[in-house]
Amino acid sequence: MAALLGAAGALIAASLGSATPAQTVVGPDSAPARYNRLRDLSVRPTPAIAPARPDVFGTAAIGAGVTFYDARFRRVSMADRDHPQIVALARPLIGLSPEQQVAAAQRAVLGKVKWAHDLDTVRVADLWSNASETLERGAGDSEDIAIVIMQVLKAAGFDPRDLYLSIGRHRQAGSHIVLLARTPSGFVMLDDRVGTPIPAAAGSAFTPVMTIGYGKSWLHGRRLGAVAARTSPR
Repeated sequence: MAALLGAAGALIAASLGSATPAQTVVGPDSAPARYNRLRDLSVRPTPAIAPARPDVFGTAAIGAGVTFYDARFRRVSMADRDHPQIVALARPLIGLSPEQQVAAAQRAVLGKVKWAHDLDTVRVADLWSNASETLERGAGDSEDIAIVIMQVLKAAGFDPRDLYLSIGRHRQAGSHIVLLARTPSGFVMLDDRVGTPIPAAAGSAFTPVMTIGYGKSWLHGRRLGAVAARTSPR
């Protein structure tokens, strides 16, 4: 993740001023030892209705093409939505407003899963666990918790196009991952360090660098004047 954060400026510059380079993504994810194997991908399926651009916390989101994290996102986002534990957590959310759903899902998941580093739970430095795996352990790191909340919301009827994983920097925690949810009231952030959703129009200790959504990824920058963009200094 540190390499991603350090290279974000160069990637944004390339997106703005040059042709798209050859892209690679993570290969099929079946075991931790295989997560760093890459394969070429010339075409990625595009959803008929693209998700909204996540211009959150004062940033401008720029399409990133195919990224390293896309295969991870596809794997965890397609798994466990019908798992009994996910369905049980989702059942009380059905019929609530989207704003009520995101708050209730975050509260329920944080009551079930405590934060723990991947090295302590799965003995690898960085692994995106499926939602059921995290629930069965009762522990996971920031992306694991975000993934569980995402799957609970989808099981409750939330549109998958309105749910995103955002990778960035937290002022105190350093590298960090949160869930973004798009509601009729706007984007909100669900951060395991905070017990309630945070409106994306509010100030935050989190600065997004890359966000992955339903069939699309973005890099985040800050606008200078009308046309230029740069990465956040934090």
